[in-house]
Amino acid sequence: MTDVPVPRCPDILSFHFSLDRIFGDQYEFSGETHPFYELVYVLSGSVGITAGERVYGLDAGQCLIHPPDEFHRIWSEKGTEPHVLNLSFHASAMPDSAGRILAPDLRLQEQFLEISMEVRDGLRRSDTELLNEQRLRLELWLLRVMRNASEAGITESSGALRYAEIVSVLREHINEQLSAGEIAVLCRMSLSNLKKIFTKYAGMGVSRYFTEMKMRRAAELLRTGSRVGEVANELGFADQNYFSTVFRRIMGVPPGQYRA
Repeated sequence: MTDVPVPRCPDILSFHFSLDRIFGDQYEFSGETHPFYELVYVLSGSVGITAGERVYGLDAGQCLIHPPDEFHRIWSEKGTEPHVLNLSFHASAMPDSAGRILAPDLRLQEQFLEISMEVRDGLRRSDTELLNEQRLRLELWLLRVMRNASEAGITESSGALRYAEIVSVLREHINEQLSAGEIAVLCRMSLSNLKKIFTKYAGMGVSRYFTEMKMRRAAELLRTGSRVGEVANELGFADQNYFSTVFRRIMGVPPGQYRA
């Protein structure tokens, strides 16, 4: 017999928050990015979610996972007042969850409710023993539920597809400085339509989104040891000081703190 190495995956390191919220039927969250995983679970009602360049529609009993540094946004859909759980955590390893609409069965749904409530209680009381127990429970839960991950919830409306195309164009031209008008030309669409799509799916203007995309890319490069000046030049900034100012405004710290 030969031993088979089993790398730990998922490997959850800590919990960040556990939220239980009911949204109004007109609710819209403007969007954010953060350096940890976030699991969004819909208890009732329906929501729309922007995750990176994809747009999803989730109904009761479905969930998805945002990986670290992924832009995401959520809003109420179908005239419902959705009840949503958010559980966030840091992990050194996670199973691939691309396309990641998860639909746990009733037993797994009940387990997740228990886990989220226990994590909330553990964070409130700083109970490390309880949190460690829930960490192990969540790792096992993720392994079980990810076996049935599906891409069925991806929204394929014309607006959602155009949004994905725009984000792809931005990624291809991330080393350039482009105005909203120039982006519209590259996407072969009117500026007014471009603004309308980004307001709906990103909750912000395309120029702001493009700048934040650049800063997230900058953070990745800095973590690998690239110099600030090199990163600024690669992302189309002629002035390193201006790049540093923009980076600090968006990321909250100067670029030097991200260097490996």
